[in-house]
Amino acid sequence: MKKLISCILLVLMVFSICSCAQQGEEEFTLDLDGLMGDRSKTDMDGYECIIMQNHMAESETSLFSYPTDTLMSDLLLDRIKQIQEEYNCIITVKTDGTIRLDSVSPIMMSGGYVSDVTFTSGPTAFIKAGFYHRLDSVEEYLDYRNAAKVGTVGLLEQGLKDGIPYAVTPAAWPGKQTVTSFGVFVVNENLISRFGKVDPRDYVENGEWTWDTFEKCLVDYQIDDSSIQANAVNVTWSIMDFAMMNGADYVKVDDDGNVIPAMDSVEFIETFDWCSRIFTQYEDSVTFLGHDQMLSALFGEEVVMAQTAIDHIIRFISYEMGNYGVVPMPCGPRGTYGEWSNAHSENVSFGIMVNAKEPEASAMIINKLLDPFEGYESEESLKEYMSEFFYDDRDLDLLLNFYNHSRWNYVDFGLWDYFTNATSLAQKGTSGTEISEKHAEKYNAIVEEYVIPNFELMQHFNPEK
Repeated sequence: MKKLISCILLVLMVFSICSCAQQGEEEFTLDLDGLMGDRSKTDMDGYECIIMQNHMAESETSLFSYPTDTLMSDLLLDRIKQIQEEYNCIITVKTDGTIRLDSVSPIMMSGGYVSDVTFTSGPTAFIKAGFYHRLDSVEEYLDYRNAAKVGTVGLLEQGLKDGIPYAVTPAAWPGKQTVTSFGVFVVNENLISRFGKVDPRDYVENGEWTWDTFEKCLVDYQIDDSSIQANAVNVTWSIMDFAMMNGADYVKVDDDGNVIPAMDSVEFIETFDWCSRIFTQYEDSVTFLGHDQMLSALFGEEVVMAQTAIDHIIRFISYEMGNYGVVPMPCGPRGTYGEWSNAHSENVSFGIMVNAKEPEASAMIINKLLDPFEGYESEESLKEYMSEFFYDDRDLDLLLNFYNHSRWNYVDFGLWDYFTNATSLAQKGTSGTEISEKHAEKYNAIVEEYVIPNFELMQHFNPEK
């Protein structure tokens, strides 16, 4: 009898648990299509979307990297309030103490919940670890192909793995057009004017900013005066962007239409040869100081032009220099003049966590956050916002051109190493053929594994949308 009662109680308990589970699921089912299919009338029934943001070293407090109590952070607060009212949801923003959410990883590795969405600088570590929800499964709610919101295909590239999108950049937000790409030279305009040199921006504007002109500048910009001794150029990072401006790409399409690795292409070899020649022939004019040493030399008027990133100009150089200009890498014989190609390391991005409570709802919220701010929909308005950091309209014109022609450099997959090695070898006069023959095969394998699957998806990206 006791066994019979125990069995009955067990059945009742299992039935009760299943019923509660079913009721719980039904109670939190969101109708994301909205009333009569109008998503502007979607009721998320009080759903709370938690966003974990990174901490930017430049400010003690910020909202998605905009310092608090600024115009942009206020616009974002208004945007969040609007979304909450429109969707009947709650958006809670929490801040991790690191730039790349380093403290979040151990929690995720143990299977713990951190947030529904993250905002961070460089999403690759999370993508590789499997922390992000794939965006193609929520494309109905977040259009990751929309260039007006998420930027060009090259900016989407940092959020791809195996041809699958995982993260998007807030490309329409003012000031977010500053990828960490080391493909520009900052120019000490005080030295240029004081010693009567031609402004390199004039060369750019006149269609003359080529390898030949750059080589002439290595002589012309070398200053040896009783009060000033300044080197013409500092190559701070690598020669990757020289190659990009000579028409080089990670891949090429062969005559049969197959996408194949191209790290041993003539464009790369030609660039390595040219760099080897000018680095050795003009060794008194070219220095190779690292970032911190370069800044010291630049501020001390010991270098005329220094390779850096636009975001580094804003974050570091703008506070110390009274007058500076910005020019791209010079155009090689195989490059397209005026399309200032470059390769970036990272940009800020949103991703949906793999264990988000409601991925579709999170996608809708990100989609709304990415909208342009009122009054900042045009390129002119974006340039006006950035004008406080630059001294010449030509620098602002370069900013958006540069942003639109940026590719990811796959630094987290080892591709960047090819160019740092090539830079070191070029300083010793190693030929491009020798560099390619010794190293290209290894990096072609990286391209085969990581770049080509992404390239296939990128062919379907609509830049006009």
